[in-house]
Amino acid sequence: MVSDPTSGAAPEPDYRALFAAVPVPLMVLAPDFTIVAVNEPFIKVSLAERADMVGRNVFDVFPDNPDDPQPAGSSKLRASLERVVRTREADTMAVQKYDVRVGDAFTERYWSVINIPLLDAGGALTHILHRSEDVTQFHGAAAREARMESRIEAQSREIEQANRRLRDANEELDVRVVARTEELRKEREYFQSLLMAVPVPVSVMHGPHHRFVLENDAHRAMSQQRDIIGKTYAEAFPDAAAALLPILDRIYATGEPFIADRHLVRFAIRPGGPQEDFIFSMSWHPLFGMDGHVEGIITATQNLTEQLRAEAREHEREARYRSLFESIDEGFCVIEMLYDDEGKPADYRFLETNNAFVENTGLADANGKTVRELAPMHEQHWFDIYGRVASTGEPIRFENEARALGRWYEVYAFRLGNPALHQVGILFKDVAERRRAEDELRNSERRALAAARDAQGERRRLDALLQAAPAGIVVTDADGKVLMTNAAHRRLWGDPGDGRQAVLRKGWWADGSARHGQPLAPHEWITARVLRGEEAPRDTVEIETSDTPPVRRIVLVTGAPIVDEHGAITGAVVTQMDITDRVRAEEALRQDDRRKDEFLAMLAHELRNPLSPIGAAADLLAMGRLDAARVRQTSAVISRQVKHMTGLVDDLLDVSRVTRGLITLESEKLDARRIVAEAVEQVRPLIDARRHQLTVHTPPEPAYVMGDQKRLTQVLANLLNNAAKYTPLDGSIVIAVELDGGYVRTRVTDNGIGMAPEVLARAFELFSQAERTSDRSQGGLGIGLALVKSLVELHGGTVSAHSDGIGAGSTFTLCLPRVAAQAPGRRDVPDTAQADPARVMKVMVVDDNTDAAEMLAMYVEALGHEVAVEYSSAKALALAQAVRPDVCLLDIGLPDMDGYELARRLRADDATASSVLVAVTGYGQEQDRSRTRAAGFDHHFVKPVNTAALAELLRKAAENRA
Repeated sequence: MVSDPTSGAAPEPDYRALFAAVPVPLMVLAPDFTIVAVNEPFIKVSLAERADMVGRNVFDVFPDNPDDPQPAGSSKLRASLERVVRTREADTMAVQKYDVRVGDAFTERYWSVINIPLLDAGGALTHILHRSEDVTQFHGAAAREARMESRIEAQSREIEQANRRLRDANEELDVRVVARTEELRKEREYFQSLLMAVPVPVSVMHGPHHRFVLENDAHRAMSQQRDIIGKTYAEAFPDAAAALLPILDRIYATGEPFIADRHLVRFAIRPGGPQEDFIFSMSWHPLFGMDGHVEGIITATQNLTEQLRAEAREHEREARYRSLFESIDEGFCVIEMLYDDEGKPADYRFLETNNAFVENTGLADANGKTVRELAPMHEQHWFDIYGRVASTGEPIRFENEARALGRWYEVYAFRLGNPALHQVGILFKDVAERRRAEDELRNSERRALAAARDAQGERRRLDALLQAAPAGIVVTDADGKVLMTNAAHRRLWGDPGDGRQAVLRKGWWADGSARHGQPLAPHEWITARVLRGEEAPRDTVEIETSDTPPVRRIVLVTGAPIVDEHGAITGAVVTQMDITDRVRAEEALRQDDRRKDEFLAMLAHELRNPLSPIGAAADLLAMGRLDAARVRQTSAVISRQVKHMTGLVDDLLDVSRVTRGLITLESEKLDARRIVAEAVEQVRPLIDARRHQLTVHTPPEPAYVMGDQKRLTQVLANLLNNAAKYTPLDGSIVIAVELDGGYVRTRVTDNGIGMAPEVLARAFELFSQAERTSDRSQGGLGIGLALVKSLVELHGGTVSAHSDGIGAGSTFTLCLPRVAAQAPGRRDVPDTAQADPARVMKVMVVDDNTDAAEMLAMYVEALGHEVAVEYSSAKALALAQAVRPDVCLLDIGLPDMDGYELARRLRADDATASSVLVAVTGYGQEQDRSRTRAAGFDHHFVKPVNTAALAELLRKAAENRA
């Protein structure tokens, strides 16, 4: 409280002096924002003169920085002042950037500001107290900024409370100073309000004993709410009196102020608490009375302890940072990005570098210079990378080459501070040497790995070769102990499971010598002999495997020693090749060779048999003494024997085509009953000749199968033919067709000679026959059943044979898939009955076989046509020019020019271009037919010629000509 000057209390303080003594920057504004007063701290921080400020508008004195791209200081200050005018309440501004003019330039400053309204007794706004504190140096520290915002908020609250208490004090003061003049009252209210509103702790003491008569809220807060009004300094602060009373006494005695920026005082800041060291900023000034003597003292005291501690910590951090910055061996720099007119990164300026910068770049005195100045050829990708960091704020770690500097760098770049500053911090290190070492290390490792891979690959290849080798391989040491075996060896011997060595297993000689079949003694095994020094041993033995049951195999065994660098035998390698299949195959080949010889003997016999009657018949016809009946009989013999020989050749060709997959089936739906009837019809002459009783059993309903009628009839006729041939005279043959679910089974059973088990086992093999006897003189070539089996399998069926043994007869069962019942299609059979030709044709026959040519010509003449015969191709071309034949019957195997070329020339000649060309050849394979078609032939006949088919061809040709 302020004492009434009219009373006997202490005189009222000089508030103008109080305003001047406050160490906090203060400025007083009129409601129109004209500067009314400023104190010395404000002049100091504003960098302006008092005369240039008082009486002028605050925004004229402190304009915005024209170089600031986004100035906001004046606008935010104006908004705060307008709020104070409008609300009559204090307004605290957050830390603001407001640059200060120094001469013609501006310097960047940050401020903490409080604008406080000063009201008269009626509540009208008279002035605005503007308190501003320069916080530029602490702006970069986030922690200090947070503390500053907290302090500003607390001070704002304190000012608001002080304002309320000041209004209360003003009301009391108005009561006590009614007698004073209005001007003095206003002045006293003004300065008292100013004192109480100051956020700096302020107190007023009166008299030589320094009795407190006034303190503001800030002072009360600093003194921990001590009750000091009316007490002397010694009573209020007894633990600090010893240190500070001498200073107060000196001020009171001399009238000289005491100003200490940082003064150490040890006392208990809390009543009754422990004594501690505190540092204060002290601005203590004397208050003079009307007579010029010191009447009291005004104190402005701030506790700087926490602030100084924070500054100390900040300085310590800064020192540590600087020490670290200068001591690290990695280069560090702060750069400012520079852009071209299009806003693209074009250069950067070094703002700060450490000691290691030069060592890692080779660039000296870089601060303040751009990299383009120092290294004009610096690559653009560096500017692009740092430009992205500056614009996005995303740090980056990378390695890249700086060719202009001749170095490789490992870099970590990050944005610093305000994005508008475009500053980037770069921590980097020259890693060129490391990369060279790494490259060399990688190359060395690559070479080592390549060598290791080669060695490992060689080992794997060797292991793979060893394991993939078809022969069993076993490696032993010098004592015969098995060290390694491959898969083929294990498959060959089996696994005994008892650890026995190979040399102890069972074996017998199988070399065909006198010892063949005798068991091998342990010392006779090749492993033992190799270890004794025997060179390149080679044996054929029969072994018994460890399988269950044991299996015997014939093995070819060879061995070689393993020697060290001194030539000593350290082990043995033994190979064992299973030749069981080869031995059996050789035996089978011998059997096949024997059967082949037998087959050739039978083939010669079968071919000679019909040649004998054919030759005799030819001789009879040559005698010319036969009557017509004898001629017909002789011709019939020749025809029968030729058909027999043709059948033999057809069987041989069928077997060849079947085994090579060249048979093409003309599949259609057939009734098995009809197939049986046609087969019986073909074999009936042989059955009747041998006086066999034939019984046929067929079901009442159709038994449909899908197949080739000609081939299925051939199969069944073959089975009936075998039954008839191998059944003695007056035998019995039964053929039965049965429907068995989805199958049609046809059985041919006879009571003939039967088959031994070994013959039955290979009955369907090619060239397989039982032993021939004199009463089986008409036996075949041993290919019939093999052909039957192949044809049946082509139809998706099966055929099997059964016999109870020699003399017990045989049964052959044919099984084919059954198809749904449907009337079978009937194929048209060409009518081969002879008739007079519609037109006499001119036919040219060309064959180098004179007999074949003449007989074919005679047959064609017998059909009523004109025939010209030639035996060579060259003469045939000349003959064709003269005769102009309608049909040419050409052999293929001609000596001077083959039939293919002859056909091409005939086609090219206008005289014979439209002739019907017919190939007559012994070659009947599909590729042979393809060649004749390609050469221009219209038809292909296989020798011996099917005379009925030839007659039909000539008949149709004659009809076409007619």
